[in-house]
Amino acid sequence: MNPCASILSQLMSNNSPPEPLDAGSLRAEADRLRRVISAQREKLRKNEELLRKHETVLSVTRKVPADVWGIIISFVLPACNTKQDWQELSRLNLVCKDWYQAAHYAHRFSSRVRVAGADLDYDKVLSWSRRATEGTFLEIGRKLPCPLHSDQSGRKDTFKCTFDRPALLRLMAEGPVLDHLCFDNVEAGCYKHLLDLLASKGTGISSRLWNNLKKLTLRLRLERAITAVEPELIDLPPCITYLDLALSEPVTWIDIGVSPLPISPSAFKLLTTFSLQWDWDHYDGKVLLDALSHCANLDTLALNFESGKWSCKGSPEPQAVTLPSLHSLKLTKPNNGSIEVLKFIHTPALVRLNLHIASEIPSSTLSSFVKEQFTTSQGALHVTLRASYVGRNWNVLTLLQQVPHINHLILDGCVTPIPNHIRRTRGDPEFFDSLGDEKNVLVHLKTLEILNLVPEISVWQVANYISARKRQYPDDGLETVIVKYRSANLPMSCTVHSLYEIERMRKAGLSVLVEHPKLSHKDLLDVMYK
Repeated sequence: MNPCASILSQLMSNNSPPEPLDAGSLRAEADRLRRVISAQREKLRKNEELLRKHETVLSVTRKVPADVWGIIISFVLPACNTKQDWQELSRLNLVCKDWYQAAHYAHRFSSRVRVAGADLDYDKVLSWSRRATEGTFLEIGRKLPCPLHSDQSGRKDTFKCTFDRPALLRLMAEGPVLDHLCFDNVEAGCYKHLLDLLASKGTGISSRLWNNLKKLTLRLRLERAITAVEPELIDLPPCITYLDLALSEPVTWIDIGVSPLPISPSAFKLLTTFSLQWDWDHYDGKVLLDALSHCANLDTLALNFESGKWSCKGSPEPQAVTLPSLHSLKLTKPNNGSIEVLKFIHTPALVRLNLHIASEIPSSTLSSFVKEQFTTSQGALHVTLRASYVGRNWNVLTLLQQVPHINHLILDGCVTPIPNHIRRTRGDPEFFDSLGDEKNVLVHLKTLEILNLVPEISVWQVANYISARKRQYPDDGLETVIVKYRSANLPMSCTVHSLYEIERMRKAGLSVLVEHPKLSHKDLLDVMYK
């Protein structure tokens, strides 16, 4: 028995101080107990840490499959369109190996790779294909022009095509199964030369890589004009049903009897999806119409007029083309001339029309086409219109008045405030006030997106427009409103009052999303005192 126990028991029963000898023994015992308690606490801490590790290992989250984690990450980060998105996704990659694999599975990082034709390493590409997830996409590009097919001197025996490489030929002949193959910034002659080399080796476009290919992208540089005397038409694999074609130089004017695009007419007959973009100032529209005349099975057509002037003027008048199976049509940035393409195509089965307007166009042609298709489809036509700001003289409201049956409207940077001096002198109303006063405009609207909105326009202006719609159309079909502000220090609309307006729209049954730029600490203080 501890001798201090009796002394402690005796002293605890009264208020007498301990004798000097007893005090020394009690003090030594107290020091010993402190050391014991300290040791026990350290042991308790280690046991708790060990318990935490055991519980972590046994956590149910470790049993979540990689594909489920991929769905979760895709929900948290739906897209990677900005630098911040990529940085956030990179942080998710660094959490653990499972998250790294899940992030790649979700966003298909490992599914796309770009290589240079001259520096291609067959073994590395094959290793990539084995690690790649679904939707494998191989892009073959070139840094410099081909010395053979871009040479204008005619010394063909002096140079060698950059695609005449053993590794590239082996890849095309023995390569892995791909979903999407892209040749970027290459001469049309290089692509044709590659096919000729494969044919000379007895492979052609019948290898495993070509047989399973779903989509082919050709971004061609047409250094030499295609003529009616010697049309350099190139073939496509018979399995290709999706062709994305981009041409960089104009094609020489030729007779309609010869296909002016560098693709064999028989290849167009197999296409179900066709996307065309050209990068020159003037373009004969008959070239496109002649190619479309072979597209009997086309389901989706996308035409990008971004930097080209398209016209069918002149004699003889081109024949209209009927696309009996076309369900989806997309026109990107047509101008005064290129919008006339709608006069020369008949689409009896069209149900989706996607328009991206970035300049003033004659709306009568567009209006007539939409009305005709709406009637033909018996009201099933879905129209998406994206209007982008390009100049102060363009009145978007006039376009919306002329184009009927718009279901999805995207106003991208084209809504600007009225300057104060003009409002004081002329009394011009703001954009949403004018839109709310119009009758029978955007009657069929279901989704409204307002992108790159300037800070001077607040949410309550949008809310007032929604209220005006509800008064005009008691059965208004508008379901979703998305507002995204342009990058700025602090939008004037970022106030507590805006929150009430957003809640009011939601109570009206709308799905509302409002995104402001990230605010600094000073901005948050400004919001509190507004």
